Amino acid sequence: MNNPKEIHNALVAKVARKYEKNGYKVYIEPNPSVLPFDLRPYRPDLLARKPQNGGYIIEVKSKAAHASIDRLRDIAETVDRHKGWHFMLITGDDVLFNEPEEKRRLLSWEQILTRKEQAKKLYDMNDPEAAFLMFWGLIEAMMRKQAGKSSIPVERFPTSSLIKHLYSQGELSMEQFDKLMNLLNIRNQFVHGFQLQGLDEATNELEELVSELLKLWYPQ
Repeated sequence: MNNPKEIHNALVAKVARKYEKNGYKVYIEPNPSVLPFDLRPYRPDLLARKPQNGGYIIEVKSKAAHASIDRLRDIAETVDRHKGWHFMLITGDDVLFNEPEEKRRLLSWEQILTRKEQAKKLYDMNDPEAAFLMFWGLIEAMMRKQAGKSSIPVERFPTSSLIKHLYSQGELSMEQFDKLMNLLNIRNQFVHGFQLQGLDEATNELEELVSELLKLWYPQ
């Protein structure tokens, strides 16, 4: 299946089956009369309505790189103003695509704060490897939460794309972007079994970045 339209349609059908299996009423390319509120001229790929109330307005892209985030952010902000409704951008690159929605909950801010202290203790106990992985999990959770809070529909994207879009949408500074991309490279080498030097320094930098972004993003 090499035709882009066929690839897109197959992914739409796969997403539709997933939501139907979970009890949603699903409409493919819904007409404006079916939508719960006016989104014209935008027409989503899918409408997934919950049995009780609310649901998801869904845009499907075969690749994360094909998504126009500026345009979709405006739509996400409109959808988020309606109680019970959420905009979702689903791509063929999504993390945890096959996980049910109810099992895909990010850490709460309270859990993030608690685990930050646990990671700090690991680092103080001279275990930078375990501390690095825990800090990295926290910063990914924070970035995905901030994307959702800011109606930037990239919280399901692979990490590299997530970082790039948060930077392009003004949620990360250039310095933060550079640090995260460098730390992501270290993380990838580490989890794929490569020997690393200077992990102590990287762990310390990651801890500082977690603290810095918490000050910016933690809800007051």
